[in-house]
Amino acid sequence: MDGSGSEDDGLEFNFNSSEDIMSACVGIIHCIATVALCCMCRKLCRRFTGGKPAVAAEIELEVSPDCLQPRKRVLTSYLLWLGGISIVPAHHFYLERLVHGLIATWTLNFCGIGWVLDFFLMPFYVRGFNRRRAAPTAAYDGSRRQLLCRLPAFLLVVVSLLLYTVVYLPYWLHVLKVVDIDRIAAQTEVNPYDTLGIAGSASLHEAKSAYRTLSLKWHPDRNAGCGKSCDDKMSEITKAFNLVKMRRAPPPADRSWEGWLQDVGKDWFYLFEVFKESKPQDRPKSDL
Repeated sequence: MDGSGSEDDGLEFNFNSSEDIMSACVGIIHCIATVALCCMCRKLCRRFTGGKPAVAAEIELEVSPDCLQPRKRVLTSYLLWLGGISIVPAHHFYLERLVHGLIATWTLNFCGIGWVLDFFLMPFYVRGFNRRRAAPTAAYDGSRRQLLCRLPAFLLVVVSLLLYTVVYLPYWLHVLKVVDIDRIAAQTEVNPYDTLGIAGSASLHEAKSAYRTLSLKWHPDRNAGCGKSCDDKMSEITKAFNLVKMRRAPPPADRSWEGWLQDVGKDWFYLFEVFKESKPQDRPKSDL
């Protein structure tokens, strides 16, 4: 029994050894086949490429400076910075700093602080753009000549818009019924035209007719015993008519620029008075 058992163990060992040798041979054959396949593919590639091996080499291309990204100019950046006046940061868009430019636009260039800082940081902005995005041999862009031709026209438009805003902003706010400048100017409780019962486009003749009718109705001499009520009403009617008469009267022939500027200043004063009245009044403190 022992002899047969030893013989079986020997047969099993020999069988396992033969299986391991077979697996090793199969693995070696796979490796050889893989190497042979790679060599065959390489030969085919070399045949299709003319039999010359691909050699990595640095090739220097000669490009005309006109085809390169132009370099930015410091002078152009400062002109755009000056033209923006902290409202439109055009120098950031010129240097392709889009995110910075959008944030500066939304925040009014950080309430003007960023506009001042940009004056000192401008050379670094330009140097950084030219170092990262432009070749050292690239030519400068032609923005300086174009900007010197177009910037005066742009500034003229901006200044004209600012002057128009300064002169006509109170008028348009009054026309759009955002504020009632006539009421503040006449010092009446309601709009002078409403006090007289006429439309805002009424003529001076219509205003006189309405004033005459209301005067006959509310004059203290015709309303015995009315007292202060009639006096206040008559005062409102008179102030309303005086303002309408002033608005409808033609400008004097000797009117100067000084008088015109005074009228503009009065309109702004009335506008500030409207906003002052719109503020909530302070409540009296309780004794408790």
